[in-house]
Amino acid sequence: MKVILVSASPRRRALLERLGWQVELRPADVDESLVEGLSPPQQAMTLAARKLATTLPTLQADEIALAADTIVFHAGEILGKPQDLNQARAFLRRLSGDWHIVYTGVAIATIDRAWAFYEETAVRFHPLPEELIEAYLQLSPPLDKAGAYGAQDLIGLAGIAEIKGDFYNVMGLPVQRIMRFWMQAFGKFFARGE
Repeated sequence: MKVILVSASPRRRALLERLGWQVELRPADVDESLVEGLSPPQQAMTLAARKLATTLPTLQADEIALAADTIVFHAGEILGKPQDLNQARAFLRRLSGDWHIVYTGVAIATIDRAWAFYEETAVRFHPLPEELIEAYLQLSPPLDKAGAYGAQDLIGLAGIAEIKGDFYNVMGLPVQRIMRFWMQAFGKFFARGE
């Protein structure tokens, strides 16, 4: 089985390939605006479903499509991908020294079935010095990352104080949850070339 990852994310692809899966990227160009009235996990699942829908018309019998969308929720507000470095800086200042929740919605489909679920992980940052924020923005502009940070990047390495839940969810793909789902839904763990 080939896994069609409906994403342009090299992080998500690398995580799935570490499982030994054969992965093909099919990035989706979708409207990522939020839907009024949905909870944060519903928002993440809705955005993942939008991405997945772009691939369904061309999905083959030997393919499984997987799409994901990650959002950060802090103090009653969803922090998506920052529009520019100023907004990224503002997001990081907000998250500094505080807890937030990372939600990743996942949508999976074969040619005749579809599933959706989400994972949530609580993350607490140490107080982030301005010098660290500025160094991070210069080294790894986080304009493609929800909440303006990557757990695997400088700001995550130096700034994350505590994580409750799946670390990989904070990277953008709840690998452990996906593996459990895969075994339940398909009865086996697909490896490269199956």
